[in-house]
Amino acid sequence: MSAALGRLKSVAIATAMAFMASGAVAGPQSLQWSALRPADQSNADLPLPGMASSRAQGETMVWRNDAETIALTGFILPIDQDRDLVYEFMLVPWAGACSHSAPPPPNQLVRVVPNEPFRISKVYEVVTITGALKPGMEKTQLFIMDGVRVLDYGYSMSGARVSTGTGVVDPDLRSVSPFGILSRG
Repeated sequence: MSAALGRLKSVAIATAMAFMASGAVAGPQSLQWSALRPADQSNADLPLPGMASSRAQGETMVWRNDAETIALTGFILPIDQDRDLVYEFMLVPWAGACSHSAPPPPNQLVRVVPNEPFRISKVYEVVTITGALKPGMEKTQLFIMDGVRVLDYGYSMSGARVSTGTGVVDPDLRSVSPFGILSRG
């Protein structure tokens, strides 16, 4: 009986190793924001606070693999929340986006519905979302201090897993002060 158990154990280990080697258990692909826009739309082309947005430039959706699980890190901007629980939010590539400046182009905005309400500790908290990223131009309303803003977004993720912080180094992920435009010459 122990020889049969030993062979069974060896077969189970070999099967598990073959399964893992096939990539079937690979984790989510970590995306950077640049993967969501055309190569000719650089980080430098994105609007900063006080600049007008080039909406037409940002309507090209590059990411099309909505069957693949991805991880994307950005700043959270609540759309629907009750106190510190967020039920829906925009993921943006820089802090300060949308609230007092031109929004990022649609291909740099992701509307997220988490798989469970996310407990936020501050606006523009850095989070990583994991799930299937679906391309498609849509609109949503964002209620901010100085009124309602309608945003065009190019990607969405429903049932997303949300975690705080990041281990990702993404050159597009940045914190931009809305006061930076005052110091330009």
